[in-house]
Amino acid sequence: MNTSKKNVHLCFCVQLSISYLQQIDKNDNASLYRAFFSGIQAEEKLPLTIFAAGSFLEWQKGKRQAYSMLLNNMLSRKQIELLGGGYHQPYLSLLPASDVIGQIEMMTAAIRTHFGKRPRGLFVTASAWTPSLITPLIRCGMEYCLLDYRLFPTDIKRNNQNIGFSPAIVEDKGKTITVFPCIPDDPDFATRTPQEFYEKVAAAAPSSGESMYLLFLPIKTYIKCLEKNKDGSNWFSSFVELCNQPESVIRLTHTAELMKRRQPHPPMYIAPNTVLCDAPTGHATKHAVTIQRDAFKIYSKMMYVNMLANGMKGDKARKKYALQELWKAQNAELFALEACIPEYHNELRRIAYRKLLVAEKQTRLPGIFTEGLTRYDIDMDGFKEFLSQRSSLNMYVHHHGGKIFECDVFSAYKNYSDMPLEHSGMFIDYLLSEAALQHLKDGHPEALTTVFSDNTYQEIEINTIRSELKLSTAGLFDSSIEQPVSLRKQYTFFPEGTQVQYILKNDSPFNLSSYFVVEIDIALEETDSVMPSLSLYDCEENQKKECSITTDVFNKVSWILLEDPEGKIQFTMEANEVPGLIVVPVYGMCKKETETVEQRIHGVRMFFYWKADLNPNYETEKMLFLKIKNRKASRTAASATTVRAD
Repeated sequence: MNTSKKNVHLCFCVQLSISYLQQIDKNDNASLYRAFFSGIQAEEKLPLTIFAAGSFLEWQKGKRQAYSMLLNNMLSRKQIELLGGGYHQPYLSLLPASDVIGQIEMMTAAIRTHFGKRPRGLFVTASAWTPSLITPLIRCGMEYCLLDYRLFPTDIKRNNQNIGFSPAIVEDKGKTITVFPCIPDDPDFATRTPQEFYEKVAAAAPSSGESMYLLFLPIKTYIKCLEKNKDGSNWFSSFVELCNQPESVIRLTHTAELMKRRQPHPPMYIAPNTVLCDAPTGHATKHAVTIQRDAFKIYSKMMYVNMLANGMKGDKARKKYALQELWKAQNAELFALEACIPEYHNELRRIAYRKLLVAEKQTRLPGIFTEGLTRYDIDMDGFKEFLSQRSSLNMYVHHHGGKIFECDVFSAYKNYSDMPLEHSGMFIDYLLSEAALQHLKDGHPEALTTVFSDNTYQEIEINTIRSELKLSTAGLFDSSIEQPVSLRKQYTFFPEGTQVQYILKNDSPFNLSSYFVVEIDIALEETDSVMPSLSLYDCEENQKKECSITTDVFNKVSWILLEDPEGKIQFTMEANEVPGLIVVPVYGMCKKETETVEQRIHGVRMFFYWKADLNPNYETEKMLFLKIKNRKASRTAASATTVRAD
């Protein structure tokens, strides 16, 4: 060991959590943690810094409480330091200060309950940092936090030496907190011998003075390095022996000891940043969320539910439950920002909406909540959208396209407008030529024009008593002659759905020959190998048909029944005049156990169309009815009726 005199403080860190990705993949977490704890409890001379997330603390309750006992034993001999953090592992920098404090205090209370200790340090999920976090962290009693070392400025030197792995003092509005740089992983760690790793750490340290090296390793790496060799030793026992030699320059420790040994430092500015797919983005988390359409939808919904939950009065228990469900939806994974895992995105978004809708339902206090139609800028675009809110159903209408962009069914806790498409919704309007319609029938949705669908609809009237909303728009049909056309659209909302009346007018001095098309998109998922089902009545063949969801065309249908097996919800669609129907399934990637499945149905696009031949200044009326019913509830009611009859 020909190493000049140094003093390196090495801290091994580990995160204990049960992620949603692990749950989707159906990982064997019990075997994983059994192997980890059986190996780590025997290494009494190996200090550890541990972040035990709320998901792990909840998972290990009941039959798995032995893990808490093992952690308590290690705490009693001061072998480990437990970190606090957001209980549900949120992007803390994305949350209002009240939710930041609520999440951290919930984690602190859980650690006190399980281990009788209050954490003083904080693990920041995804290193989602912004200086405005400092004040709420201090309010929660936090003295230090851990951030990815790549977030620290690289051009700052002290005594002519780079201070890359030194702690820093960060400040906001006069409040200060200590930040430790940590290394999120070392992919070559398990392939190095203890001697090679020792020399690597020692060589990377400054030639004099103290330095630190905080290293997070995955659970599986710990398990591999804790496996015993033929002589009964393992990687960590050999490394501990090296570090305990008198001439060793490396001292094994944990963050509590590092905090005691820290020296005064001038304040440092760490810019807002986030680590996604193991790389800093260089931007605040809000930037990453804002530029991703689906993530921003979840964020907007989260902020809306936050407003509802914090505005509750009179029922503290219900308010607490609503906030806890809201905090579950704030888990960083559920925003699906990681572009490196696209196969998980759809399922993660469904989990997020489910938890947000559970929280929203709790805010509807009996005797206080009033059904009806209101305005609110729920998607933060500067325009107030139209919100139809019923006890069992939400339907939100946007000015852009005059479409329903969110359809929440509370019995399924699902947003049925959450589709993996750039533009989707219910009651999207088009005016197509015969050639364009034929392209659509041939399975080419890119043939759709934007005569109405891309317009900003104007509000004519909103009647909150009768739950009616009237909109209008105008456009030019046929790029060659540019015929002016206009469309009036009236939504009438009911407890179980809506009816939409259209009045299409030819405002040009020429005859109009076109097809009026209305698109309804519905998110669907198969479950336990049960596929979504589609039933309809084909007027040409005068018979009911049961169809699988594939690309198909029907010239005349009188009604359509679509069933989602996941939420056990039935969608019934009818029209006042028999329309044609084009069915286009929506496929996407998903993760099913250990196999990535690309061609799996995530929804269906249905295009209802009518021939529209209009003389100058003439108009035509079309109507569509959509009814949403809980199949399970209706069957339960039918069974109860049968029992009473008996």
